Amino acid sequence: MDSAPSAAIAERFGTLFDTLDTDNDRTLTWDDYQRLVDRYTKGYSLDADDARVQEIRAAYLGLWRGLVGHAGDGDRLDRDAFVAAMHAASEDRSSSNVTEGVAEAAFDLLDADDDGTVSEGEYVEYAEVLGAAVDVAWDRFKALDTDGDGFISREEFVLSARQYLFGDDTESAGGFVFGVI
Repeated sequence: MDSAPSAAIAERFGTLFDTLDTDNDRTLTWDDYQRLVDRYTKGYSLDADDARVQEIRAAYLGLWRGLVGHAGDGDRLDRDAFVAAMHAASEDRSSSNVTEGVAEAAFDLLDADDDGTVSEGEYVEYAEVLGAAVDVAWDRFKALDTDGDGFISREEFVLSARQYLFGDDTESAGGFVFGVI
């Protein structure tokens, strides 16, 4: 990948870095992603061996390995390295896209009743796990429910992740897919 991300995308990925750097050490390691997985596990009151936890962990681990692979420099990423690696990983079409894998696993986590859609209640619960205000969650839900049927389909959810990764809207509702509140 030889192109730099647009200013909007660099800003968005910088915000994602800040969100993930929960120990505030100005670097990301796998431990930062593991804390996010642990937050989901605790927030949803799931056992560590639950299939949904394993799926989301595997998706984030795949993303982490992709980021480190694109950065090519150890197992710690500073903000600039993360932004560049996230840009490269999101645009990598050489194999299964690791960023979309996170969206797929997050959808499965949110779809608690396994009906193939995410209801307002399921989405609000996810937002609460992430520490977001309910009114913010409702606004994001409405933005993601593009067909207005009162549910978010897998396609709408994954599309929101793509819009977050590639679009110019720095307030993209798809940031929730990656834990940005």
